[in-house]
Amino acid sequence: METNQKMMDAVKWVSGTGCVIGILIFGLSFFVSDYNKDYLLTAVGMAITLSAAAIFLVGIFFVLTEEMVMNTKKGIRVVPETTKIIKLKSKANHKTKRSTEYSN
Repeated sequence: METNQKMMDAVKWVSGTGCVIGILIFGLSFFVSDYNKDYLLTAVGMAITLSAAAIFLVGIFFVLTEEMVMNTKKGIRVVPETTKIIKLKSKANHKTKRSTEYSN
């Protein structure tokens, strides 16, 4: 659990810092439009914010999958001896008539 908590803290700090920086750049460039004529920094701020959110989601996914794998009960695989298929009685000498013609 300690390794997962360390990874969660790292992901939280990296994505939180990225989100704050992205929101500051976005706010500065969007609301102070005289500073940014072609809104390039607005796109950069949005990209930084969205990538930080993606990093957070991927980090959460890795931590959750590691927790699930480590907490899964490992045991011996049991193969059933019988199946639930119903066996039909067949007649040994019974032959069916089948046509050789095919229809479309």
